[in-house]
Amino acid sequence: MIDRLWLYPPLAYGRLGPSTTPCDNYVWGPNDLSSRGTGRTTVQPAETLDVAEDGTVTLRQPATVTFKDPAGFRPVCPFFELHGAWTADGVTHEGPITAEVLAAAGVALGDVRWEVEVANLKPHHYTQVDDDRIVATVSIAGDDTGRRALDGHSPAGSAAPLVPAGSRVPLGSVQLTRPSAELPELRLRFTPAVGAVYGPTDLPNRTSDYVLPADRLVLSPQSPWVGFALGGDDPRTNPGGLFAGAEGNAGLGLVDDVCDGTVRVVLPAGPGQPAELSAVARIVVGPPDFAPDQRPFTSAADGLTDRVRRADVRDPAYVADAARTTLEVRDLFERILETVATVNVDAQNGRARFENIAIARSRGEPEAAARDRAFPAAEPLTDHPFPLTEAARARHRRFLALEVLEDLLRERPDLLPTVVREPATSERYYDRRMPALMRGSDRHPMHLTRRQYDLLRAWSAALRQDVEQGT
Repeated sequence: MIDRLWLYPPLAYGRLGPSTTPCDNYVWGPNDLSSRGTGRTTVQPAETLDVAEDGTVTLRQPATVTFKDPAGFRPVCPFFELHGAWTADGVTHEGPITAEVLAAAGVALGDVRWEVEVANLKPHHYTQVDDDRIVATVSIAGDDTGRRALDGHSPAGSAAPLVPAGSRVPLGSVQLTRPSAELPELRLRFTPAVGAVYGPTDLPNRTSDYVLPADRLVLSPQSPWVGFALGGDDPRTNPGGLFAGAEGNAGLGLVDDVCDGTVRVVLPAGPGQPAELSAVARIVVGPPDFAPDQRPFTSAADGLTDRVRRADVRDPAYVADAARTTLEVRDLFERILETVATVNVDAQNGRARFENIAIARSRGEPEAAARDRAFPAAEPLTDHPFPLTEAARARHRRFLALEVLEDLLRERPDLLPTVVREPATSERYYDRRMPALMRGSDRHPMHLTRRQYDLLRAWSAALRQDVEQGT
């Protein structure tokens, strides 16, 4: 009897790409410390599963990782694998669910149902009109290994559907794999869309700034999304203006083919399976990773870890493990350097100074003082067109040798709170505290997760324990 089901991973990210060849699997490897190396993370190929048109799966070890080919970016196409816990002869087992495990529970492979629902809700987010939802759903029997398209449509019965009857917005496809003796697991592969933009049928009459192929002019001009105007006091989206036509305060009705949603598996009851079971995972689709070897200092993984393991770094026993905490801090500062390598600090400083002025003006506070909370505007020189950017990279590069930072914090135990922004405060102004000049998802200055910040504070305090008082 199967007691419990889950999908692995519970959350996966796909990435758009027009190529018909999926991106090879890869992992982050050790830093490039060769004589002419970058000193940053390397990308290393890993075992990759290839899926044929009939669902047959083969295992391959790539020699290199190819992110683009003549067709463009290769899409990142994640797998979802069905796992569970089952009891056989009084013994509990855990692992991948296979056809053999199903048969022991009296369930046929074809009786298993996979249900996928994804949506692009950006138009609906703005207009709050259900007719502007773009949703795709498929239901697949467990033995159907053909590719199934995820065609986005407006809800049935819509009065003014954004995607009218007879039209569609392709949101990708899914395919079940065919189990074999070598690879018996039950998997679903999600393939994102190509990264296209779609518009209303009358777009050429509205603007000449956005030219789309005729086969992508499929949306209804009568939809509330077409011509949408965002009110100046609308707090739902910060920053505002994240749609084509916002500069003229009249949306052009464009949508792209990103989406997110759920993958659900339903296992019916059978002769040896008294109750129906189900499992759900989530899929999120985004743009290509333009710098896959440069890791963000705060990632989705950091956010999830902050929620489930925040208390770790407040436990003296955890902090006392110097090797573990130093490894975490070293990794954080490596990722900080990799992030700085992708940022035009001079441009971000200009934006921050401008936004600080706007904030001060709205509060009736001195504008010059607010502006200068950010860095002074640096004049570009012939050989140094981005002086702040170069300075930031040089400064953070020093901390790849973590001993430099350790010595600095031993000498100045009060330094960290003054140079690293505390998370989730009410401060709106952009200043010079790290991460400097970067905008968070709420339009407030960006910050580390609470766990990252508390780890830095605890690690810094531990450095002082063996320092002679007064030195």
